[in-house]
Amino acid sequence: MFNVAIFFIGFVLAVVIGQKMKINAGLIAVAFGFILTWVFGGEAASSNAFIKGFPASLFWNYSMPVIFYAFASANGTLTVLGKKISYKFRNARWALPIAMYIVAGVVAAAGAGTMNTAIVGPLAWGLCLAAGVTPMIVPFALWTGSFLGSFVPWTSNGALLTGLYTENLPGVDPGAMAVRVAVYYAVMSLAVLIVMYIVTKAWVLDENGAEDFMNKPEPFTKEQRFTLTVILICIALLLVPSILNQIAPNPVFKFMKNNFGMPVTSVAGISLVAIWGGVDIKKVFSGHVNWNMILLITGMGMYCTLATTMGVVDTLGQELQAMPAHFIAPAICLIGAALSFVTSASTVQPLLFAMVPALASAAGCSMEAIVVPMMIGVGIISMSPVSTGGALCLVGAPEEAANKLFPKMLATAVICAGVCVLLCFTPIFRIGA
Repeated sequence: MFNVAIFFIGFVLAVVIGQKMKINAGLIAVAFGFILTWVFGGEAASSNAFIKGFPASLFWNYSMPVIFYAFASANGTLTVLGKKISYKFRNARWALPIAMYIVAGVVAAAGAGTMNTAIVGPLAWGLCLAAGVTPMIVPFALWTGSFLGSFVPWTSNGALLTGLYTENLPGVDPGAMAVRVAVYYAVMSLAVLIVMYIVTKAWVLDENGAEDFMNKPEPFTKEQRFTLTVILICIALLLVPSILNQIAPNPVFKFMKNNFGMPVTSVAGISLVAIWGGVDIKKVFSGHVNWNMILLITGMGMYCTLATTMGVVDTLGQELQAMPAHFIAPAICLIGAALSFVTSASTVQPLLFAMVPALASAAGCSMEAIVVPMMIGVGIISMSPVSTGGALCLVGAPEEAANKLFPKMLATAVICAGVCVLLCFTPIFRIGA
């Protein structure tokens, strides 16, 4: 257990130092990774051995979609799309939280992923406050909407998870697993929104809010229409061959299904939009690509390869395997929630995925049945305002509202995580597995 303790101390230190000193935690984790490789790597320990652990598949699956959708953000395509959906709800103020849920989900599914809240958040806060909607519902509408659309296979988050499925779950169809997790997240998001809508009495409006508070949004420009068309074509190239291959299997559809993944379609999309998207490529790369998150994910991914080198996966797997089988799914849900409480889920996922095959064997169930509780755990806790997901939902919030919401969001995250752990004792997360 000594190696396990050292591994987690290094992990936590990287996160804490990164947050306190405003340094990318992924880079700190890589530095710690080199040191731990030299000390605990055995006779084969070398810097090159650690460098070979660079998660190339993860990098391509995440970075290419991020860069692609950065163009849609830079030329305003995603912003105009969100405003057009919001405008449809201008005469039903009580439904604005639902509208924000849908807008966040659509913008996320259109490519923004979990970063949709940075786009939709300021719009949501402005609209809801002007309409007299209680501020208590706004971050939950944004957070649940994010989970509605962020994890479909063609988004950067969905592609990231598909890469993790491919690397860590032998014998599991990554496409089917991506759809399964996306469906569970969508159901979870709707359930949380309904509960919070009732708890906050979001239908009760401040009648001082303006009745006509929205102007008709501007139409899409030529470049924005082109960008949206390219996005839809890329999504179609991901979905249609897979569907047709299920209905009428043939070599052409099989080739397209196996080769037209998110990195490939994103590179094609980047090339087209860079030429005809009406935005300066230098501006996109310098101001709209989330390089910090790319470095964080790849750096943490490299560090987590030490979980195998240092025997962490085997040791934790043995400890969890010693539990009664029906405690394994709740335990991985709880561990995922605990690790993700103060940082991004993508930071801890590489470690958790590495343990899935052994845990599934110990629990006597499929790997799919272990992945869902784990993903629910790391996902549900992200509404915490000290986690990336929760913090983004407060972007654009008035200072007074943000201060009041902080403890409420923190408590809600913990309560929801506890409920999910209890649900893991039931068969609900094993449906269809």
